[in-house]
Amino acid sequence: MNEPTKLGILLDETAERDAVHVAVAPVVAAHRMPPGLHVGLDDKGYASCLSTPIGIVDPYLTKDVEVGQRFWLFLYPGTITSLRHQWTHPAFDNKPPQSFYDRLNGEDAEQPRSGHVELLRAL
Repeated sequence: MNEPTKLGILLDETAERDAVHVAVAPVVAAHRMPPGLHVGLDDKGYASCLSTPIGIVDPYLTKDVEVGQRFWLFLYPGTITSLRHQWTHPAFDNKPPQSFYDRLNGEDAEQPRSGHVELLRAL
């Protein structure tokens, strides 16, 4: 298995084509900033080049981000501590599933069919 692709370093002659995952977060600009600028989050949660950098302004933008605009902050490689993919589907709502035991205790609007609760409690 090959070593993971290392972004942010110069390449040697052994480098080959690859694909990478980059963590991104939607943020709001505290001031005008160009694509690729290294930024962090200020004490109000806005992206700012005056804060300790944690990533860069979306490098694929073709013009500057203006004050108050939302954009993707590309986080520095290797800095995230947990990873999950979030998706949606029409068959699922966005609230977390209720536990089976909460449903047994009658805390769900849609109750199991009559008799099933007693049977499950007996088991």
